[in-house]
Amino acid sequence: MAEPESGDVVVCGVIPYGDADCVVRLLGRERGRFSAFARGARASKRRFPGLMAPALGRAIVKSRRGDMLDLQELDIDSRLMALASDLRAWGFAGYVVELVERFVPDGAPVPDFYGVVVDTLLGLARHGGRAAILRAFELRLLDELGVLPDLSEASDDPGLPVVAYDPQRGHLLAHEGPGAVPFSDDARQAALFLLGSDADDAIALPVDDVVLREASQLFSHWLRRQGVALRSLEVLRALR
Repeated sequence: MAEPESGDVVVCGVIPYGDADCVVRLLGRERGRFSAFARGARASKRRFPGLMAPALGRAIVKSRRGDMLDLQELDIDSRLMALASDLRAWGFAGYVVELVERFVPDGAPVPDFYGVVVDTLLGLARHGGRAAILRAFELRLLDELGVLPDLSEASDDPGLPVVAYDPQRGHLLAHEGPGAVPFSDDARQAALFLLGSDADDAIALPVDDVVLREASQLFSHWLRRQGVALRSLEVLRALR
């Protein structure tokens, strides 16, 4: 029989099952995204204190028959508790873990991106609902998925400043064209900065909200093409 194993996790979702059990959706450094069955989780405060999503914690899991694991214990990291006092930051954190749920492949190790998710959540807990932290995460998610546009220069005329973005082809352009949307070179440089930034560095980006919203189009147009409706976006709209 397999021995239990422990590891740090991000709690992305908690789905009630029956009267007292749960299916917990987790992201681990080595396991990647996976599900675990938490028997009696809604009744046991000793083994599963403060079980919720989003959260960070240390999990003990054990293999069971079939594809799912048994979640035997989960100790919650208290550093995200600060989110409870900031609804905007809490909404942002929910958006982050829902993106992980929807787009990070199941069962694939993601050691570097796991660190990005943790840094983003802790950054929101420390600094509140700062849009720059979210924009940096979105760009790093695109990079992880291999769909980030080339931010080094315009694809149609290298060397000229960027003036537009073609969301269908995912290219930055030096000339406006059919289907392209305005996208300044300042937005390109801001996106480059955010791509290489952790949460603490992201909030130091010296640009106004207009440029930050422009840079966000790289992700928002990609997300729109996926045809996925996110519950967390509805929550954020309600908070606004």
